[in-house]
Amino acid sequence: MSQQPSGWYDDPSNPDLLRYWDGVTWTSHTAPKKSPTAPQSTIGQPQQQPQQPQQSPTAPLPQGGAWQVPGGGQSRPETQQYQQYPGYPGAGQYPGAPQAQQWLQGPVTEDGVPLASWGKRFLGWILDGIIIAIIVQLLTPIFVPEYGELVDRFTTAIESNDQAAMNDFVSSIAGMSLKVGLLSWFIASVYAIAFWVTLAQTPGKMAARISVRRTDRPGPLDLGTAVKRRVLPLVSTFIGLLTLIDGLWPLWDAKRQALHDKVAGTYVVVGKQPRRPM
Repeated sequence: MSQQPSGWYDDPSNPDLLRYWDGVTWTSHTAPKKSPTAPQSTIGQPQQQPQQPQQSPTAPLPQGGAWQVPGGGQSRPETQQYQQYPGYPGAGQYPGAPQAQQWLQGPVTEDGVPLASWGKRFLGWILDGIIIAIIVQLLTPIFVPEYGELVDRFTTAIESNDQAAMNDFVSSIAGMSLKVGLLSWFIASVYAIAFWVTLAQTPGKMAARISVRRTDRPGPLDLGTAVKRRVLPLVSTFIGLLTLIDGLWPLWDAKRQALHDKVAGTYVVVGKQPRRPM
């Protein structure tokens, strides 16, 4: 829908006046509906006490922000005399508005898309984590059956207060946890990559109304970029502290990127991504 250009229009609250529209909203600046003759015009001058309307016939101001003056010429509010009018765009107040709006909405991509806040990213991560945990719980007994047996032995050792069995569990759990950790990373990677390359949103990101894209263009990720995005989480399987640092990094990063975003060259942004042309 096209936006109405700035100018003087019929005042919606008073049919006898014109009101200035700045291109976004109605301002507080008004003028008489009937244009006085050019020498008697007081627009742009300090406000005076109300006077009786002029009796000489004049033409009403047409829609579109301009009116006829004696001699056949046209006068527009954008001329020099109206730049003295308080709040007129020529006074330098209105041009700053777009920058102020951008400041309020936070950092954006190079093509102007708002970057997702850390809170929205965290919400999406939590929701995806719940889904992945359920899948891992279902698949671990199939792919790592000895893990379930080890947990059962540990439970029995605690119930019987068997110290030797508990020590045996502690020595065995490290290697078993690595297997489960690699399985969890693989399941999470398949889950995430499948959504990133098709919809650019996992279910968690859909709920948070955010999506992932490349830094240089919008749209779902290509397979290579999606795989790169899962490299750092693989390293985090062996260095647990890296997961915490990676997750908190968007809090102080100028582009709200996590470390795995920087490795892959991706942004997490507000809204959906356009589909790839078929």
